[in-house]
Amino acid sequence: MPRFDNEGLDPRQRINNDTRDRSVPEDENYYSSGSFNAGTGRSNFRPVEPPRRPPVNQGGGFNPTVRDDYMRKQRQREAFTPQNEAQPRTYAQTYQSSVRDDYMRAHGMREAERASRQQAARKKKRARKKAIAAVISLVLIIALIATPLGMINAVLGKINYDEKKPNTYVSAAELKSDPQVKNILLLGVDARPKQETEQSHPDTMLLITVDKRHKCIKMTSFLRDTWVYLASRDKEQRLNTANQGVGYCGIVHSIEYLFKIDIDGYVVTDFKMFRKMVNSIGGVTITVTKAEAKEINNHPGRYGNVKIKAGTHRLNGKQALAYARIRKIDTDFKRTERQRTVIKSILSEVKSSPLKLYKLANSAAPFLETDLSKGELKKIARYVIPCLGGGMPQERVPFEGTWEYANVGGASVIKINVEKNTELLQDYIYNKTAEELKEEETTK
Repeated sequence: MPRFDNEGLDPRQRINNDTRDRSVPEDENYYSSGSFNAGTGRSNFRPVEPPRRPPVNQGGGFNPTVRDDYMRKQRQREAFTPQNEAQPRTYAQTYQSSVRDDYMRAHGMREAERASRQQAARKKKRARKKAIAAVISLVLIIALIATPLGMINAVLGKINYDEKKPNTYVSAAELKSDPQVKNILLLGVDARPKQETEQSHPDTMLLITVDKRHKCIKMTSFLRDTWVYLASRDKEQRLNTANQGVGYCGIVHSIEYLFKIDIDGYVVTDFKMFRKMVNSIGGVTITVTKAEAKEINNHPGRYGNVKIKAGTHRLNGKQALAYARIRKIDTDFKRTERQRTVIKSILSEVKSSPLKLYKLANSAAPFLETDLSKGELKKIARYVIPCLGGGMPQERVPFEGTWEYANVGGASVIKINVEKNTELLQDYIYNKTAEELKEEETTK
């Protein structure tokens, strides 16, 4: 029984909703135009119908007409609704997307920072290798050529010799030279597999000038990122790539072509022999400051797990290498000063002891590669001995105020004024005394 009968309601008093007039007067019909039907209360638009299954053929069997009609309508629906049309997202989807974007943005920033730190660390590591290679190269060549002539033949027999190739890019008459001056280009490389010996680009290019006229040994570093014309490759490129395809003589020939100085030959070495060299003479005496000892002891991974104490101590090869690599606590000037300290300490150990000098040269010789002949090395030995006590001034190419940074193909390089550097380099090598250079250094 209906509920209203139980409650005493009269069914005849009910309003018949189906017969009530719900039309809107014309003067109040604000929706008579557009997409809304005022009479029915419905929109004229129809939602896109979802794909339908093909109708079943009631008669059984395959009906191609039904199939074709279905496929035609389906193509019409797909053409009406783009497949990549963006669908409205819910609040939850929007929030999740925002959180994900924030995370990826922060993660990306952290990755960029990590990559930047790793790149900086690699650059610093290469710089340390470059500096150490320069120290080792200098020590090796001095030890070799300063060995007493009575012992030198045995040492010379262990060196790896390359055939000397003439410079066809510039004539000897165009090069500045002095019979009392010998120039040797030291090249320090990170690794030299035998099958790729002359393809490894050097990290260090250090010109050692044995200046018998002024009784001193001068050192000139050539920056590897210097962007110049390379005669050996007939193109502009970084200076340290001049050996590519032609061997290390290509670097010698390009420097001669650029700066018009006569270079007697090159010596190539690897800094990995440093510890063995120092150990071969029983170590070196070095005064270590508290800051230097703290830097080494607090960074075992950076300095090869070395422990060292402040004060004046006898350092073995591993400790001496760590000391020469310090670069975090002060300036580059102090770093190179520590390297010079190691050099002077080694020389002071060997110059008064022919036996130690022989041991040092003998241990180093198998790891040297040069295009200098045995006769040329003996001649240089006679030049270097009287120059050992005359100081070791240092300079670099490019000189101050003669260069600028540039971007070539997305890479940062150094472009230089070749003419100005040629003038300054020739004056430094052939005219300046050690006293004049020392005075200039103090006034900088």
